[in-house]
Amino acid sequence: MTATAGAPSRDEIQETVDRALVSGPPLPYSELVELEQALLLLIAGLRATVDESERPHPATPGYARRRARLDGIRHQTSVGLGDGLISAQVQVRALATDCQWLLSQCAAGARR
Repeated sequence: MTATAGAPSRDEIQETVDRALVSGPPLPYSELVELEQALLLLIAGLRATVDESERPHPATPGYARRRARLDGIRHQTSVGLGDGLISAQVQVRALATDCQWLLSQCAAGARR
């Protein structure tokens, strides 16, 4: 993934992911809401980058697996936090994991 004007850097994305994946008791619900919104924005940008890099290479090894993961991420982003603290924490962690995977795919796509 290349840095563009206004786009978060790889380090900034990783900081958000790390904050979402912190171990221990759940963060306050309001912080989880903020993290969810930040992760949804990051995922949208990263997913667009990965989608674009996949278009010209549908025959590459692992393409179907990556497409299935992207479809799963699309679904995960529509789930929402739920009403409880634990469901919100689980959702934020799932989004962070998806964001981290997309970030790695962007790096792999740059090497293709």
